[in-house]
Amino acid sequence: MADNNQYMDMFLDESHEHLQSLNDGLLGLEENAEDLSVLNEIFRNAHTLKGMSATMGYNKIAELTHEMEDVLDLLRKEQLKISEDIIDTLFKCVDSLEQMINNVANGDPEDLIDVSELVAKLSSISKPGSATPPAAAAPAPAAAPAQAAAAPAAAPAAAIPGIDLSETEKNVISEAQKGGMHGILLKVTLAESCLLKSARSYMVMNALDELGEVIKSIPPAEDLEQEKFERSFDVVLVTGSEEKAVSDAVMSISEVEKAETSIIDLNAVAAPPPAPAASAPAAAPPPPPKPAAAPPPQAAATAAKPAAASAKAPAKAPAAAGAQKKSHGSQSVRVDIEKLDVLMNLMGELVINKVRLEQIGQTHRLSELTETLEQMDRVTTDLQNIVMKVRMVPVSQVFNRFPRMVRDVTKELNKEINLTIEGEETELDRTVIDEIGDPIMHLLRNSLDHGVEMPDDREAKGKPRVGEVGLIARHEGNNVVIMVTDDGKGIDADVIRRKAVEKGLYSQEEVNKMDDADAVRIIFLPGFSTAEKISDISGRGVGMDVVRSKIESLSGHVDVETKVNEGSVFKIKLPLTLAIIQAMLVKVQEEMYAIPLASIDSTINIKPDDIKTVQNKEVIVLRGEIIPIIRMEQTLFVPHIKDPEEIFVVVVHAGEAKAGIVVDRLIGQQEIVIKALGNLFMGLKMFSGATVLGDGRVALILDVATMLQ
Repeated sequence: MADNNQYMDMFLDESHEHLQSLNDGLLGLEENAEDLSVLNEIFRNAHTLKGMSATMGYNKIAELTHEMEDVLDLLRKEQLKISEDIIDTLFKCVDSLEQMINNVANGDPEDLIDVSELVAKLSSISKPGSATPPAAAAPAPAAAPAQAAAAPAAAPAAAIPGIDLSETEKNVISEAQKGGMHGILLKVTLAESCLLKSARSYMVMNALDELGEVIKSIPPAEDLEQEKFERSFDVVLVTGSEEKAVSDAVMSISEVEKAETSIIDLNAVAAPPPAPAASAPAAAPPPPPKPAAAPPPQAAATAAKPAAASAKAPAKAPAAAGAQKKSHGSQSVRVDIEKLDVLMNLMGELVINKVRLEQIGQTHRLSELTETLEQMDRVTTDLQNIVMKVRMVPVSQVFNRFPRMVRDVTKELNKEINLTIEGEETELDRTVIDEIGDPIMHLLRNSLDHGVEMPDDREAKGKPRVGEVGLIARHEGNNVVIMVTDDGKGIDADVIRRKAVEKGLYSQEEVNKMDDADAVRIIFLPGFSTAEKISDISGRGVGMDVVRSKIESLSGHVDVETKVNEGSVFKIKLPLTLAIIQAMLVKVQEEMYAIPLASIDSTINIKPDDIKTVQNKEVIVLRGEIIPIIRMEQTLFVPHIKDPEEIFVVVVHAGEAKAGIVVDRLIGQQEIVIKALGNLFMGLKMFSGATVLGDGRVALILDVATMLQ
């Protein structure tokens, strides 16, 4: 249905949130089976997911969640005992639901995943022995259709006052009745806590479209769309389904409190109804038969349906409640990430032009322009900070997928491991968040497989049987540091040296010269692995080099610290954002280059005599520390002109490594906008991007981490 498209994003976002909550809840339930509050929360998430999927027409998802709901209901009523088998089955259901929703997001049918076995398994759990009893239970359903058919004829419900049907609407109901259908008046009452009332009314209309044709809503669609109603609204529906089927479909939608139905009698509508009959609610409806096979046209239904969800407060709500809802409803708004990207690009252009204006003001010494630019600088800085903050999201969006992964891998490896997470509220740019999931996954799997020992081995070493793996995030200046820690066996530098020689990566002489820290860093080289056997967890030799490549592509750095039999710490350092940074502009002959300020320790002036040679490499001694020298002329293959009397050196770092970059001139600090180099220059590892300077010239941005390798 075309109207579904505008609500698809909302459905997908909310579905992923509920799936994550289901995962978290099941993990909590596995740890503490007696916690009924967790069980109730899992049930609510499954129930809401069922209602949403049924409303959007995804019946397979609704069927699976419905069966989950039956099992969860028995568990929370303590009519069923929690077992490992039930927990594992529910986890498989969550995995299948995630695949189905991902299929829907990709435009594929939901039923690419066969869940019939899972549905059967859940059914056997909730209804043990149900394969034989149906024969005894059969008479009741058999009698139901006759009962249902007889009910409207025997005692048609009286009309409810306040319904004013036009002649056209009466004719539609009359024609439907001739075809074996009937008109139903539905009164929907939303929960008091409901904030997005227009969205819920849309979902109600959408659910009713699946059962029949909506010919009228009270208040009209425009008022529903603008939330100009209290908590309830009425709908007139023509359908072949019975009242209970209509009521059940609406009640499956979250935040619907009541759904009262009544058969419309056209004779009663034509004449004023008696007062006593008018106030009587619909009698308890009989069990429903299956909905009519042929769906009616959707034209009238579409007209009666709100076009978009709104987060406004209700226009006619009581004063106190209205004020409260408005404050909650205005707290957040969903924004497409592409719009934020456009906003960031515009911000970048503004920064470039601001720098250009500053250069013009300095060149022509225009005091009035300089004063205005100072004010503009403050405004653009504030605007830039706000745009940055809008793009920031907590790393919990990545971290929350790992407890389930650790649980599954731990079971597969027959190990006992406890995962602790710290700093999940730490924020990173959305573009960085989207990319770091896989590298962290690699590091975690490595710790689980290679790092933490088997329980018996740990006990023999005097360690607790349960291993500890940590995932920690924190801010460090303009960077975010993410650490994956474990208390496992650590990495033996001698083993790494031996493997490196075996694989032909280094000669024996070369590895003998390496200290332990440098030897351990060999694990980040392509194709290196110490695994004796290949498994699905790790050991294919494509893990650590992928981690390093991905992190460096994000202008970050990864390093490792380890002690044998004590554990390892993998440390990822990432910039807060990849869009606008502070940089030092330098000149090598006639070309300008930018060095990110976050990578710079200091800038110094030295004499040619200060440069020494150690093992055929140029170095300088700075505050007692030996620092290697990188001459940009040699690195960039620029012809050497003459030796200056005074040499400018920019001391940079990447992790623990340091170097001094020799340049011809220091231009100064400047805010720069990072632009990608494009596919044509993908092979230029020494540059992380480029920037447009205020005078229109392009300056390449040096990738310090690559230069220091």
